[in-house]
Amino acid sequence: MKRMAILDWNAMKCFHLRLFLIPISSLAAGFFSALLVVPTNVFLFLFFSVNTFAVEEKGDLNKLYLTLPVRRSAVVAGRYVLSIWMGLAGLVTGIPLAVLADRFTLSHYYGPIRWFLPVVTISCLLFSIFNLCMFPILFGMGYSKGKFWGMFVPVVLFAALYAVWVIVSSLPGNEYFLFNALEYASRNVLLVNGGMIAVAALILWCSFLISKKLYSDREF
Repeated sequence: MKRMAILDWNAMKCFHLRLFLIPISSLAAGFFSALLVVPTNVFLFLFFSVNTFAVEEKGDLNKLYLTLPVRRSAVVAGRYVLSIWMGLAGLVTGIPLAVLADRFTLSHYYGPIRWFLPVVTISCLLFSIFNLCMFPILFGMGYSKGKFWGMFVPVVLFAALYAVWVIVSSLPGNEYFLFNALEYASRNVLLVNGGMIAVAALILWCSFLISKKLYSDREF
């Protein structure tokens, strides 16, 4: 799996410079609220990992991979490993970006550090949900046929969630509901944050199983 992930990473080296655009986009999201930076950063890193499908189809790498002594399930597993690496990179880089964004955001974050843990776990949950929305479709249909449903639709959905958050959080009185929710999550770490991590892991595992099935049935 690790070898396939590295192979995919090297195959999309023409896109590597675009990684530097992700922090800029995440900081732009932080203009509205620092709480949006980490989820945005994680999503953008996940979206970046989809470039493997574009490179694979452009270079007809599927046929190359299948000439190697590897199973199709290993190809799927390697790509999921790479996406998880990207998601972790989004988390690690997103937290300091959120701290930086809070200096100029329109809605400053004044809560204690422990309140930020639910933001991280929600980011993990969103990562799994959007992985489920994207990867099985791209594995089953390929990049050209699946990019509308597997890329553009999830982006629109994420943008819609983003807009709803900005609108709802800006309404008078809703900040107290948010603070109470964060306080509850900080007092019930195992129940709330542990539960979200468990659900995220389950969704990601289901996404992997579906992708493996679709890719194994796909004809090249």
